[in-house]
Amino acid sequence: MGSPETTARQVGGDDAITTRIGAAMLPLGIVVLVVTEMLHPGREDPMDFPAVFREYAHSNIWTAVHLGEYFGFLLLLGGLVALYYSVSAKRGMGAGLAPFGFAAAVTTAASYTVLQAVDGIALKRAVDAWASAPADQESAAFAAAEALRWTEIAMNSLSFFLAGLTIFLYGVAIALGTVYPRWAGLIAVVCGAAFMYDGAVVAYEGFVPSIVKLVGLLLLAVWAFVMAVLMWRYGSRRGIARPGSARPEPAQEPVGPR
Repeated sequence: MGSPETTARQVGGDDAITTRIGAAMLPLGIVVLVVTEMLHPGREDPMDFPAVFREYAHSNIWTAVHLGEYFGFLLLLGGLVALYYSVSAKRGMGAGLAPFGFAAAVTTAASYTVLQAVDGIALKRAVDAWASAPADQESAAFAAAEALRWTEIAMNSLSFFLAGLTIFLYGVAIALGTVYPRWAGLIAVVCGAAFMYDGAVVAYEGFVPSIVKLVGLLLLAVWAFVMAVLMWRYGSRRGIARPGSARPEPAQEPVGPR
């Protein structure tokens, strides 16, 4: 067995690597999401179901775009999971709140998985079936697609609320901690609050234009790149020893006659 000092260096090195990987994942996730959003069909009013269903049915890249969105979102959440290790590296309020952000990130990943399964796969099959249905089956096919659309709206609301909650919790942990600058945490707090607000709006009104969501998206992009730089610098500066991961044992006096 290695000495306590050796164990501390090993754990610190692993956490430093995780932090640097997370630093790369955050901006990469933003880039993937921007590219896929540019490819996403979006000419029609998303609440005009007949028009938007026809648009979706004519799209040949619908499922591929949503799989790309899913990958980009998971990259972002992976970066947030990695952020946990550095935020919790020093004792205090920040380290105490970091596990809640970690748990919220994992929950968000599960919720977003269901959202993309409904939106990117099931809804596409439903609108294709409606678009090709014979006249006597159009009403039933449309009703099935409409039910999936409302399910998608419900999942979108909760998923983005959870995403906002995750960013908000990390923002508070950063602002109350001593690892990263407090202003970086405050950006995340505002961004997370904007996403939580938008999630509540979608729950009551559906997909409607929202300046608050636009602000949240812009802040998320800025924050992701800022945190990527800060995390990379912190992970490269030195190994991160987790609190309590290794405490040197008190030196023992030699046994023998004095």
